[in-house]
Amino acid sequence: MRLADDYVVVVENLRKVYRNNGITTVALDGVSMKIRRGEMVAIVGPSGSGKSTLLNMLGALDRPTEGKVIIDGVDISRLDDNKRAQVRNMKIGFVFQSYNLINRLTALKNVELPLSLRDVPEQQRRNLALSMLAEVGLESKASKKPTQLSGGEQQRVAIARALVTEPSIILADEPTGNLDSKSGAVVVKILKELSRKGNTVIVVTHNMEVAREADRIIYIRDGKIEKEEVLAVAR
Repeated sequence: MRLADDYVVVVENLRKVYRNNGITTVALDGVSMKIRRGEMVAIVGPSGSGKSTLLNMLGALDRPTEGKVIIDGVDISRLDDNKRAQVRNMKIGFVFQSYNLINRLTALKNVELPLSLRDVPEQQRRNLALSMLAEVGLESKASKKPTQLSGGEQQRVAIARALVTEPSIILADEPTGNLDSKSGAVVVKILKELSRKGNTVIVVTHNMEVAREADRIIYIRDGKIEKEEVLAVAR
C-alpha cells in the first residue's frame, strides 16, 4: 500500500493572478493535486488554460498568489529565492520544447553544464555526462554541437542534461512539440523508462498520443482542473 510520503508533489488550492496595466488575469484558480513518486503524469488543456503556469509553479520558477506547492515535504512557495534555486538545482530537471542547448558547446559540454554549476570536478563531470549520453543512445555524438544534431537528438541531449544531476522530478514542457512522430516516440519512451526507474515525470502536452503514454492525465481548463483520467497504476 502507498504511504502519504510517496507523494513527491502536493499542490493545495493554488491560485496565480497576474495584474498588468489595471487588467487582472487569473491563470490558476484553486488547483489541487497530488503526484506520486515514480508516476508519469500528463497535463493537457487548450492554449491559455494555465498548464504552463502550473508547470512553472511546480518547477519553482514562479510564486503562487495563494496556495501551496509542496515538493518532497517542503512548501517551496514559502522559500526565499536562494532556497528555491537550490530546490531547482537539486530536485528538478527541466526539458523544454526548444531544447535550450548552447550551440557553441558540444553535446558533452551541454550535459556537463549543470554539474559545473555544482563545482563537480572536471573528470567526474565528463564521466557522468558520457554515462547520461549513453543512457539516451548518444554517446557517439558527444563531440557534436547542437547544430550538427537532428531535432530528436538535440532533445535527447536536453534530457541527458536534465538527468545528469539525478533529480527526483522531471518537468517536460511540450517535449515532442518540435519533433517528427518517430523522434517524438523515442523521447516519450525515454520519459516512460525514467518513471519506471522511480523518477516522477510531469509532461505538459497538446499531443494526446503522448498524453496517453502517461499513468494519468490531468485536464486543465480556465485555470481549473476539469477532470482526471487514470490510465495505469503508478508503480
